[in-house]
Amino acid sequence: MKSDKSRLSIILNNLVSNAIRYQNAQLPNPFVDIKIDTSDTETDIVVRDNGIGMSKDVQPKVFDMFYRVSNVSVGSGLGLYIVKETVEKLHGKIAVDSEPGQGSTFKIRIPNN
Repeated sequence: MKSDKSRLSIILNNLVSNAIRYQNAQLPNPFVDIKIDTSDTETDIVVRDNGIGMSKDVQPKVFDMFYRVSNVSVGSGLGLYIVKETVEKLHGKIAVDSEPGQGSTFKIRIPNN
């Protein structure tokens, strides 16, 4: 994989930090799963957790600056915005899939250059 180490660190630190912060305390075995597949042309990164999740109606907004999913959310609402901006600086794309009570999956695709 050829990419910007510091930007990849920002992306992974934010996503893993969120997965830990919003874990489902009701579950006996919370997890964060990171999968990376790389080819000559691109790298796919998937960060998946079994945390509290989020509804479909808020998912398009989670990458907006200062957006917080709920009033109990901690932080400034900048983490996922920074992740999206960083992915875009690497000429990549990011998507989220989530279900309340089931967790979230963030999928990132960046070119190898």
